[in-house]
Amino acid sequence: MRETASMTLRRHTMRGPTSMSATQLSRRQTLSLAAIALAPAPAFASTKTDAEKVLEALQPLSGFVDDGKWDAVRTVLAQSPVVELWKTGNSKNWIRAAALSAGDPELIELSEDLSSALQLTDQYVYDNNFIYFQPGNGKARRSVDGVEPTPSTRDASVPTQVKTKEPKDQIAVAKNKLKAIIASL
Repeated sequence: MRETASMTLRRHTMRGPTSMSATQLSRRQTLSLAAIALAPAPAFASTKTDAEKVLEALQPLSGFVDDGKWDAVRTVLAQSPVVELWKTGNSKNWIRAAALSAGDPELIELSEDLSSALQLTDQYVYDNNFIYFQPGNGKARRSVDGVEPTPSTRDASVPTQVKTKEPKDQIAVAKNKLKAIIASL
């Protein structure tokens, strides 16, 4: 039978004053405690650098929205390190992880607000890219065989205007939240 650490400790403490006391540790226990103590602390410098990279990646998005480049916006949002902040869940959100490890409720709230703003940006851009009045709901907003949809070929109750204000507003919110996060790291 294999002897566990607690069995060894009990055996040594029963032998008397010449044996290992309860406060002494074996070499293996000492090394495992040293490894725990030397484990890297949350890398806030790395988090701050990555947050600055995300802020840089978000800079051209408003221009993409103005130009109607919906796929370009969604591509930026779907690439690392941006995607981890809104799409992959809380377990991979590195800003939220840093906020939780720091125990900072304001930083946690900022990370959640950032996540929501990025999600809404993606939703608005997706809605602009796909419309619901053409046959076969969800087809891309493009002319069919070079013919633009006319009022007679679409449901008049569905507006054909694309939304540019809403995604740009959410991009601005995301940038502001990110700036606040960077300042607090």
